[in-house]
Amino acid sequence: MKISFVKMIALVVLVSILLPACQVQGNVALGQTQPPQAAAEVEPAATAQPTHTPAPAATQTPTQDAQQVGVIAAEQAARAYFAAVAAGDNQQAAGLLSSFSLMVAQMTRGDAASALQAQKIAGVRWADLQVGEIQAFDAQTILVNVSYTETHKDPATASDRVETREALWPLRLENGAWRYNWNNLIDFRTLDAHAQTTNNVTVMPVQLNRYSDRIQLILLIQNRSNEVVVFGQKNEILGTFHFGDQIVLADDTQMILNPLRSVPAASLEAHGLFTSYPDTIEIRTWKDYQVDPWYVFQLQ
Repeated sequence: MKISFVKMIALVVLVSILLPACQVQGNVALGQTQPPQAAAEVEPAATAQPTHTPAPAATQTPTQDAQQVGVIAAEQAARAYFAAVAAGDNQQAAGLLSSFSLMVAQMTRGDAASALQAQKIAGVRWADLQVGEIQAFDAQTILVNVSYTETHKDPATASDRVETREALWPLRLENGAWRYNWNNLIDFRTLDAHAQTTNNVTVMPVQLNRYSDRIQLILLIQNRSNEVVVFGQKNEILGTFHFGDQIVLADDTQMILNPLRSVPAASLEAHGLFTSYPDTIEIRTWKDYQVDPWYVFQLQ
């Protein structure tokens, strides 16, 4: 059978149309098991996940352990101070004093060294240190119970007189080191009390000093009269400290106030170790008369 030229042309055109379609269908049939993606997915970069390492438990030193460390260091400081004084090394001893206690005493280290040198020249010697109970007084102060022998030269006989001393030495934490407090001072408190005047004598409390063996009230006293005034007579209690409900009498002392003169640093003292400050002081209470004290000051 003959095919006309026109039919042949039509057949060629038809084949050219169908062949690409068949290829596409063949690709689909034979294609990859996974259909092609429209766009390549970018795999996210691996990010190092932070490893959670449990932080070591905060090593909280128990309070007792911290106090024990302080107790050991304070004892070493007390022994070092004693050794320096016993050896007559006054400069070394003065270097082991707290700046705080020297400030309260209005002294320099040179003053302290001179005082220790004067003691040495007078023939005073320390020996046989024994350390007893050690106790924390507050966060900055540790009390070291010491005993030792103190030898004095008797100027009359030139012989030695040996005495045994016992004391509570306050050691103060200062700039990370424990230092001995000169004169056994623990701390002090300045006062803001108004002056009071009775019978032309003006009294004003200035400062409370607390030592390991006493408490001391510093007073400014002015005798505005033209006569001598005597405080501390036999028929009076010169000072009565009130610690809440507790009453402590001041040590017996006598003050002679000259006419029109001031005493800038008169003092009343009561012996003992006090863990608190007095809240009230009464001055000049008469024993034989039911009258009010001459002065009553609130000290808090």
